[in-house]
Amino acid sequence: MHPVLFHVFGHPIHAYPALLAVAFVAGTLLAVREADRRNIWFPPEIGLWIFVGALLGAKIFWIIQYDSIWHVWRAIRVWEAGLVFYGGLIGGVVAALLYTTVHRIHRRQAADLMVPYLALGQAITRVGCFLNGCCYGDTTSAPWAVQYPPGSHAFQHQLEAGLLQADAPCSLGVHPAPLYMVGGLLLIAGMLKYTLERRRFHGQVAILYAILYGALRFIVEGVRGDSARSVFGMTVSQTISLSLVALGLALAAIAWRKGMYRRPRLAPEPTPEDAGSASETTEADADAD
Repeated sequence: MHPVLFHVFGHPIHAYPALLAVAFVAGTLLAVREADRRNIWFPPEIGLWIFVGALLGAKIFWIIQYDSIWHVWRAIRVWEAGLVFYGGLIGGVVAALLYTTVHRIHRRQAADLMVPYLALGQAITRVGCFLNGCCYGDTTSAPWAVQYPPGSHAFQHQLEAGLLQADAPCSLGVHPAPLYMVGGLLLIAGMLKYTLERRRFHGQVAILYAILYGALRFIVEGVRGDSARSVFGMTVSQTISLSLVALGLALAAIAWRKGMYRRPRLAPEPTPEDAGSASETTEADADAD
C-alpha cells in the first residue's frame, strides 16, 4: 500500500485521485491524437464533460449502493471517498451523448475512438486502487497473494470477520484483484486498438469493449473480498457485467444479421497530407488539360 504518493507544501497527494486524473488526461489526449491522425474533428473538451459526468455518476451510484437514495444530493461532494466504476461509466456515457448531440459529432465513430483509451485509463486507475488498498480480493493461499498492513480495508474487514487478532502484523493473503484488472484491461486496450485499425463498421470497437470488459469484470468480481453477493449469489457489479455482455452480444448479433461484419474494412480517413496530395494532383491534371 502507498495511499499517499507525496506531499506538496504539506498537503498529501493521494494515489487514487491522482491516478484517476492522470487516466482521464492521458485517455483524452490519446483519443484526440487518434482522431487527429484520422483527420476527424474531436475536441478535447469532450474529455472534461466525460470526466465531470463520470465523477458525478460514480458518486451517485456509490451513495445509492452503500448509503441511501435520499442522500444522492451528497454527490456534489466529490472530494469525499466513495466511487463506483459502473456509475462512472453511465455518467460518462450520458455526458458524451449530450456533448456529441450538441456538437453534432458522429457518436459511434467517437465511441470507437475513445474505448481503447478508456480501457487504458481504467488500467491506470486500478493501479491507484491497489496503492490505496481498496477493491481487494478474497483470501487465498496462492503464491502471488498480497497482504495488507493494519489499518487497511482488508485488514479491518478480516478483523471484523474474526479472521485476525487485533495485534496481527498484517492481513491474511488475498487476491490482488486490482492487478488482475490492470493486466486484463491492458490486454483489452491492445485488442481494441487492433480492432480499431481493422473495423468494418462504426461502433464495432465499442461493442467489443462491452463484451470484453463485462466478461473481465464478471470474472474478477468472483475473487473480490469487499463486495457483498446480494443479487442471486452475485455482486451488484457482476449483475451489471452480465447485462453489459448481453447488450454487447445482442448488438453484435444484430450487426451480424445485417451483414456488417462481412463488409470490407472501413477505408482510413484521409489525413491532411493525403488531402494536400489530392489537391496537387487535381491542379496538375487541370494544367495538363
